[in-house]
Amino acid sequence: MILLRVFFLYVFLCYVSAVDRSNFKNCEQAAFCKRHRNSKEKPAYAVIPESVGNNASVITAHLRSSINTLRLTILSLKNSAFRVIIDEDDKALRPRYQPLDALNSPQDQQTDNFKYVRKDDSAVVAGLKNGGEIRTIYDPFKMLFYMDSEEDANPENDGDGFWEESFKSYKDSKPFGSSSVGIDISFSDFIYLYGLPEHGDSLALKSTSSGDPYRLYNLDVFEYEQDSRMALYGAVPYVIAHNKKRTVGVLWLNAAETWVDIKSSYDSKGILSTIVDKLTVASSLSEINAHFISESGLIDVTVMSGQNPSDLFRQYAEYTGVYPLPPLFSLAYHQSRWCYKDVKDVLYVNDMFDKYDIPVDVIWLDIDHTNGKRYFTWDPVKFADPIKMINGLTAKGRKLVTIVDPHVKKDDNYFIYKESKGLGFHINKTDGSTFEGNCWPGTSIYLDFLNPRVRDFWASKYAFDKYIGSTKDVFIWNDMNEPSVFSGPEVTMDKDIKHYGDWEHRDHSATYKGLLDRTESKLRPFLLSRSFFVGSQRTAAIWTGDNKADWTHLKATVPMLLSLSICGIPHVGADIGGFFGNPDEQLLTRWYQAAAFQPFFRAHAHEDTKRREPWLFSPTVVDAIRNAVKLRYSFLPYWYTLFYEHTYTGKPPMLPLWAEFPTDEMTFTEEKEWLVGSSILVAPILEKDCTKISIYFPGTKSTSWYDWESNKRYFGGETADIYVTLKSIPFFQRSGSIIPFWYRVRRASTLMRQDPITLFIAPSVNENFANGSLYLDDGETFGYKNGKYLHWQYVYKKESPELYSITSFNIDTNGKLDREIIIERITIRDVNYFPKNIYAYSSGGNRKDVEFYKSGYDNTLVIRKPGVPASKQFRIDIHL
Repeated sequence: MILLRVFFLYVFLCYVSAVDRSNFKNCEQAAFCKRHRNSKEKPAYAVIPESVGNNASVITAHLRSSINTLRLTILSLKNSAFRVIIDEDDKALRPRYQPLDALNSPQDQQTDNFKYVRKDDSAVVAGLKNGGEIRTIYDPFKMLFYMDSEEDANPENDGDGFWEESFKSYKDSKPFGSSSVGIDISFSDFIYLYGLPEHGDSLALKSTSSGDPYRLYNLDVFEYEQDSRMALYGAVPYVIAHNKKRTVGVLWLNAAETWVDIKSSYDSKGILSTIVDKLTVASSLSEINAHFISESGLIDVTVMSGQNPSDLFRQYAEYTGVYPLPPLFSLAYHQSRWCYKDVKDVLYVNDMFDKYDIPVDVIWLDIDHTNGKRYFTWDPVKFADPIKMINGLTAKGRKLVTIVDPHVKKDDNYFIYKESKGLGFHINKTDGSTFEGNCWPGTSIYLDFLNPRVRDFWASKYAFDKYIGSTKDVFIWNDMNEPSVFSGPEVTMDKDIKHYGDWEHRDHSATYKGLLDRTESKLRPFLLSRSFFVGSQRTAAIWTGDNKADWTHLKATVPMLLSLSICGIPHVGADIGGFFGNPDEQLLTRWYQAAAFQPFFRAHAHEDTKRREPWLFSPTVVDAIRNAVKLRYSFLPYWYTLFYEHTYTGKPPMLPLWAEFPTDEMTFTEEKEWLVGSSILVAPILEKDCTKISIYFPGTKSTSWYDWESNKRYFGGETADIYVTLKSIPFFQRSGSIIPFWYRVRRASTLMRQDPITLFIAPSVNENFANGSLYLDDGETFGYKNGKYLHWQYVYKKESPELYSITSFNIDTNGKLDREIIIERITIRDVNYFPKNIYAYSSGGNRKDVEFYKSGYDNTLVIRKPGVPASKQFRIDIHL
């Protein structure tokens, strides 16, 4: 029996008339965390039976304890998810903050009917359409979600840090007293939990029994530690439980500072006992618990479940949104540095990529391109002619990204400051005066983005007549938006400053809107952000911030990016080579090789590091980096297809192995390998001086994996040792798949959009079948929303002992691309036959005799120049 047990309830409701670790709190220094963790005696809540009511999709009730009365709402959601909201009743002094903008649609558009609702004197039971059942026990209050069993509950009392709390020299006045909330969620028959980005830690969450909980609170933590639960730049309070039978997700929708304790039923066992339990059938169900503790807000929990991870990805995406289809250039290679010195330097870098035959799509400018850190401006000497610079890039098909941070230099002559001050758009302190903090420009003020008028104001500044010197080929990087305040507690704002609506700061869309508005919604925006929360994926790509040049941080990119991906944020990456420090040639090479198979592919470095553009290294390293970057460009049709498919499946392009092989327990703790889509297994070199790598191939004997270069086959469930050189990138194509590929690599992806496609076919283990898809459009506009695209499937099939076929099928008949893309080459791996002849038939029925050859070395069959269109029906017959 599988059960998710949600028990309750830690609420304190008050009715009243690298990193320098010492800069950041631990749980003992956060009074509400300490209080929740240490509290022993907690008053029980009970449902008032006569208060229970319901309609087709909502159950309501009141909860009573010796302290207060709370309001309970249970909502049935689409896709058989459900949501539990617990708030104060009408006697509350003030409403609690709900981050509803994090969700994809208003609440009334999310609900679905319960299958049934039954009430009696001790419980109310509601059925979901997928067969799940929610039982709400009245006394003591307890909620059980069955996929099948039971459990227990606790609430909270007061103590240390109730009315005022200090950290170092900073004081949080807490004008409304303590208002922390918490909940225990127990996952029965599960061993592993995942999620809670962002942390420099393992993919599978670790028990916190012997240390601090995982902390979620957006902070500027540079050179961050690994194997750490410290808060970093962003926060997604979402956990995923997975076992061989089912995948469950729980979203704690609370934007306040949050700590999460993870406890496992294995915690009290010795290591030998734990190992034995994993290898045998344990005498009782395993269990893992997540205990969420937030400083304020209300209880708002959504539970989603599915038979496999794909079900969960779809549900979470429908609930919180997907990453919109990005412009093609954003999936290509980006070159950045703090900071390119001037226009001449940018154009020099632009030319050198061509000289060394390394493609690049985007050059980035950091804060020093501005006039004294005044964003939306240009340094009048170093960047006196930005249009000349931008035209130099666009002439080669490239783009520019400039940084725009959220702090505003205090300067009455700076138009952003002057206008926003006059409109009263600044964040205020408790006494009503403007909050000022120190950041890159010196003394700065911060705009109140909770105010919709402020968001419109900020968006308007991206217009071409406001951001003078920008063009449609300039895109934006929002950094320091946790927000980072050098002079503040924990390098951020005081918690009791006042936001719009009089909210305190316990509790990114404007830039995206500005980029949309400036072209009247004709061109797709691209925006990179460092900070994030639930729903940030609807507007921004994310990177992992100020990492450093060492092997530990290279290895950490894998679990960190996988954690972000499975929690709904798919366009993610890490600074290649590390932001701080100087990587040696081996480390830099291995980082490029790994990053070439991660969604966001950018090199970036601190101003104090040595220049590290690819051509500055030895010829061997330049060649290895060039190879990695060109591989990325060759796979762009595949990446682009994956990002398109994400928009309607929610499935991220970068996946942990268990997402595709949910019953393979060997994958549950794997964090050195990953999948790109369902068809490419990546196992890059993450260790120094490595000459041999041990690779686990997921699946069973019915799945095989082909080394991309050698075509050597490995079967699922096997572990193999593979010898590597500096140029090696171990990656493999899954049997039964077809992958679209660009053989011709040009200086920028924008110059490749009309190039012909190659198909790589890896037949299934029985050699009878393979399929794959291709999505293409113009790569930059919203024309795809009006049918200007192609989305086709290709199928390889054994028709008879003497005949194999390759056919095309239109997945979406609403799409039609206004240009013809030709398939110029088809490579079929591990072919155990030799064709007599191969014929291609176009949609008009004409037959073409097609050239081919077969490699005796690796049994690869290459079909040359079939000349069939990628977006029309065709058939290729292989006669034996």
